Amino acid sequence: MSSNEELEQMNERMDRLEQKLDHLAYHLQGNRLSPATRFLIGFAVVLAILFILMICIGVIQFVSNVN
Repeated sequence: MSSNEELEQMNERMDRLEQKLDHLAYHLQGNRLSPATRFLIGFAVVLAILFILMICIGVIQFVSNVN
């Protein structure tokens, strides 16, 4: 084989390798959420927990006042 053919094959292999790495990087980054989204999800979870705790305290006070 001539050096031009070897060079072309090497370039094709490098292109395929770059495509595979790009594909892998895209999928690895796709699983991450933006910081704003993570903050909003955390804030919603905290509000839900506080709401549930307030309901529990209200139920306990209602039951204790009935007796």
